[in-house]
Amino acid sequence: MRLESFGWLLASLWFVCPAIGQEGLALSSHRNAESQDNTDGMESMLSRGYTPLFNGADLTGWWNPYPYGEAKVIDGEIHLRADKKFFLVTERKYADFRVSVEIHLPEGPANSGVMFRCHVDENAQKKVFGYQAECDGSDRKWSGGLYDEARRGWVWPSTSGRSIEPFLEHEAESKAAFADPVIANALNRHGWNRFDITCIEDRISIEVNGVPTCSFRDTADAYGYIAIQHHGEKGQTYRFRNLFIKELPQVPAEDTVSIVEQAPVAVTKIDDQVTLVDFGKVAFGNIAMRIPRSGRGNGKLHFGEKLKNGRIDREPPGTVRYGVSDFRKGSGQIGTWIVPAPVDVRNTEQAGATGDHPPAVLTPRSWLPVMPFRWVEVEGWDGDFQPEYISRRAAFASNWNDDASSFECSNELLNEIWELCKYSIKATTFAGVYVDGDRERIPYEADAYLNQLSHYYTDDDVEMAAKTFDWLMEHGTWPTEWAPHMVFMAHAEWMQSGNDEWLSHRYESLKTKTLLHRSGEDGLIRSDELDRKRHDIVDWPQKERDGFVFTELNVVVNAFHIEALRQMAEMADGLGKSGDAQAFRDRLNLARTSFQTTFFDESTGIYRDGVGTNHSSLHANLFPLAFGIVPDEKEAGVVAWLRKQSMRCSPYAAQYFLEGLFRHGSDQKALDLIVAEGDRSWKHMVDSGTTITWEAWDLKYKPNQDWNHAWGAAPANLLPRFVLGVEPKHPGWTSATISPQPGELKYARGRVPTKLGPIVVDWTNQSTFKLSLALPDGVKATVDVPAAVGTTGVLIDGKPAVATKVRDRWVITEALVGDVVIETK
Repeated sequence: MRLESFGWLLASLWFVCPAIGQEGLALSSHRNAESQDNTDGMESMLSRGYTPLFNGADLTGWWNPYPYGEAKVIDGEIHLRADKKFFLVTERKYADFRVSVEIHLPEGPANSGVMFRCHVDENAQKKVFGYQAECDGSDRKWSGGLYDEARRGWVWPSTSGRSIEPFLEHEAESKAAFADPVIANALNRHGWNRFDITCIEDRISIEVNGVPTCSFRDTADAYGYIAIQHHGEKGQTYRFRNLFIKELPQVPAEDTVSIVEQAPVAVTKIDDQVTLVDFGKVAFGNIAMRIPRSGRGNGKLHFGEKLKNGRIDREPPGTVRYGVSDFRKGSGQIGTWIVPAPVDVRNTEQAGATGDHPPAVLTPRSWLPVMPFRWVEVEGWDGDFQPEYISRRAAFASNWNDDASSFECSNELLNEIWELCKYSIKATTFAGVYVDGDRERIPYEADAYLNQLSHYYTDDDVEMAAKTFDWLMEHGTWPTEWAPHMVFMAHAEWMQSGNDEWLSHRYESLKTKTLLHRSGEDGLIRSDELDRKRHDIVDWPQKERDGFVFTELNVVVNAFHIEALRQMAEMADGLGKSGDAQAFRDRLNLARTSFQTTFFDESTGIYRDGVGTNHSSLHANLFPLAFGIVPDEKEAGVVAWLRKQSMRCSPYAAQYFLEGLFRHGSDQKALDLIVAEGDRSWKHMVDSGTTITWEAWDLKYKPNQDWNHAWGAAPANLLPRFVLGVEPKHPGWTSATISPQPGELKYARGRVPTKLGPIVVDWTNQSTFKLSLALPDGVKATVDVPAAVGTTGVLIDGKPAVATKVRDRWVITEALVGDVVIETK
């Protein structure tokens, strides 16, 4: 057994957030399920892929191994009564899973819990034994502790006289953990409490009302029953509801990703024993190949992402992929065999060697292993090797539609960048959820959000974003700013789909992702020493932070907090939660005011990194601008400063840098950065010949980078959002904004997929600006266009239209529908 770091688990908090005193804002440290409709709870769990352990009507699937104890179903709850301890047990055993149970303790002395991977010996006095997640109604407050019922006693926390010797090694540490007010007060003593237990191989994690209370590794049990407990207090009724399980591992690609067979684009004979096969672009897959019926021994297939001197690079840098698999000659069999790609153990880890990251996303066993590659070398093939002997089995989202989107403009390099980025999104759909390339195959919140934005603008039936959101709510990662990205993901999905029901099932869990639990009376987020050293990320890799100085109060973390509050207020309004919406807005206004007085340097006209430093990094200014935090009277100075800056950030932060420039009249600067000379732009990626975008601008900036990382594909969303100018204004695309940002481009045209059909844009930018716009039925658009020098108004379909000149834009008063032609005059 071994204790592991809480690092990744702490980031997956669902419902914990200390009260902040705003009337009407339900952000207490408990998920008070007393007032929540039970039907809503069941629908929410079903919507996230859980299976009921209890059907709400009877005790089908459960049994009582004791000759005493009463179990009844009352109003969709299981009620247990007894005068001695007993457990109600599932009929099935489970191995790896996430189980969720809500418990309501009776008043007075009470103790209960959820048994998991437990065992039953009907002949023993203590019939049920094994792991238990403790529900402790006493003043001891050890709810969420790990107890080994009828066997080894307390595991975490441990205590003298009630734990075996190995567990006593961490007695002081574990008791200190449960003395922490966040854990000690996780249980709502007089209401419903949600227990979530996750078992993955030897890793056991327990949460109470979203508070991680225990993360421990133990090998005593790999599978067993689930059970619920009555502690034996005579006359007391213990209540249970919303009992659900999600068996692990999940394999998201099974139902949403398909294998496509692809013929090679070139086959080149290197020598008598080696043939190089080129599939044109990198994809995640393996090989289908005709196997020689004659000969002896094995041949080899070398898979690679990179060439060196005309051959696959067998010692590529970083995490650029190379691998080799054998194929057997002389089998005597007719037909095509699958030659699997070599397995990288890190891509399949579920518990991990150190426990510092969530489980990797697995691909279906029926596929056999896959990896990213463009080339294969066939070694040991006797005689000529023909193209028809081999194909690549590539994995892509089943509903991917290459015709759903398009983009073309007067700059051919931008067109090439668009195609690179669009294909990067398609190629990285292989896992069924968005993953961080091929190094770990783990979803990360910021990576996923950038993938999500670009996926919406390149495909027309996107289910992967919502699936990834649910995955990350249960397998969150460690960076501070990654948590608010979950708010961004939910908001983006809501804007894309208009699905209020989907959002309502996830709304409460989003409150913790705002970072409110780290805020002070001034509304600003504090970063303690561990946050500053590890959790506050600013940018990645570390060398891309432009010298950012980490302080207790820093501008980047607070910018993300403020944007998360703004989006939460908007979603609360959309769901009719007016009290929450107002409370979020009040907190937002407080934080905005404090942000400006705390971080803005009047002497330079830009933002400092934080309190206690005069350093002003690119990041300290690009994030406030992107999130609209900069006051109107300060905007010109911040924008002017940013216009002078180069791309001193990673492809991740570049998403926000460019958003801020596009939104604040600096479209040509944004386009210049995308196509800039040097090695810090997408031009560099195109010039390299890559077919999927990279994790970093170059290996010298991140020596272990992936060459198949979709957070590097930001132009896939930036070009249609800003050059074509198409964004949703209301959820579900019932209204859109059309605001082209042409820079010095002469024309641009494209097709933007929406839930209601494609929006087609075609504009020219000469002495006047002319825009042809085709809107699908059900979409109305608010339109503004550039106001070139000398223009005096706007024509719509050749007739004068009411429009107001705002700065350098003509804003059309009337909302437009259908097909229209707009031209400045």
